Amino acid sequence: MDITISGRKVDVSDDVRAAVDRKIGALDRFVPGLDRAEVVFREEKNPRIAAREQVEVTLLGNGHQVRATVSGTDQHQAVDLAVGKLSKQLRKLKTRLSRRHRPNQHREETHHPLARLESGLADDGTADDGTAAGDDPDWMPKIVRRKTFDLELMPPDDAVARMLLLDHDFFLFVSDETNKPTVVYLRSDGAAGLIEIDA
Repeated sequence: MDITISGRKVDVSDDVRAAVDRKIGALDRFVPGLDRAEVVFREEKNPRIAAREQVEVTLLGNGHQVRATVSGTDQHQAVDLAVGKLSKQLRKLKTRLSRRHRPNQHREETHHPLARLESGLADDGTADDGTAAGDDPDWMPKIVRRKTFDLELMPPDDAVARMLLLDHDFFLFVSDETNKPTVVYLRSDGAAGLIEIDA
């Protein structure tokens, strides 16, 4: 694996670089084709924060992208935490991909917001008739972040793989089968659901 290590206004010692090469480099055993890693170290300037050393690791290759950002009390601990988080993501990906070929267990899936969108249920499990969730009838979640990005054209199976590698529970793309905006999402039974947008 080709590993690029950089520090944003922080020094990265030779022993930390050696640990990154050894530990991050071993992650390519989980998913074939992950042949590049970008590792960026930063430091939180607030002295009241104990875990001030931050590392962001992005694994790339064969159309895949897996990312983890963690903080530790020192750079070595941050690297270990990143490896642990990435290992969990990659193991989860392998497990879910293997379950694709098994019969669904038909477990209840309506807890997921996108599943509710399909079934017509509100977030509190009641009929989607305009009744607000919770005790406050005026309650409404606030939009706190906006993102703009270009939708990629790809097969639905590739979209599921991309969703899992990014550790998201949904992914928006353009299906190469319909040439329409499409959403894949994770169901509670470990399988994936698909919503086609008629636009």
